[in-house]
Amino acid sequence: MIWDCYLDAAASAAGLLAHEAIEAAWDTPSVLALYPVSGLAGHLAGQIFFIPRVLAMAEPSEESISILEYYQRVRWMNVGHDHEEHVRIRSGSIATATVGARELATQAATAVAELRELLPGQPAGRLVRLPSWGTWSLRLEDFVLSRMMELVVHSDDLAVSVDVPTPELPEDVTYAVIHLLSRLAVGRHGSTAMIRALSRAERAPASIAAF
Repeated sequence: MIWDCYLDAAASAAGLLAHEAIEAAWDTPSVLALYPVSGLAGHLAGQIFFIPRVLAMAEPSEESISILEYYQRVRWMNVGHDHEEHVRIRSGSIATATVGARELATQAATAVAELRELLPGQPAGRLVRLPSWGTWSLRLEDFVLSRMMELVVHSDDLAVSVDVPTPELPEDVTYAVIHLLSRLAVGRHGSTAMIRALSRAERAPASIAAF
């Protein structure tokens, strides 16, 4: 189940947030453009905090969309780092981190423990929506997958930022994230570019990055 994969990724991220190197580098720049380590840590923790937040809301009644359509609609996918959407996300992440490194790690670990009790009992078909989305919703399993992808990608960002090994995750987690990223990359670059990148070094494009 996607719940188990997500909880593994969330627990790993919470463990990384508790690493002493995070606090030591708290006010230094991260490898993510315009994010200090603190802001990147807040952004990573936010992918844990989002789940109980949406589950506490009333289930929306509007039409749901697929996860691929979700990524077609979100504005941050196709705008620069100085765009208001990225500024909003970055500001929220930095605000989340104002509690400090140790408290943020504690809050993340507590949220993971709560989600171990809360998430498995949720029906996969439940709809969820964040206020910033507009008048559409996602199935819970798709939202959880999107947050799991964020956890995996930004755990690597944060680990590299503070020069510690990127956490190893179960294959079920990484394969699900690779599958999602591959679908997004095909949407951005086309299937031929993807096939060449994976099979023909001499014809591989410079990048098949999903974002």
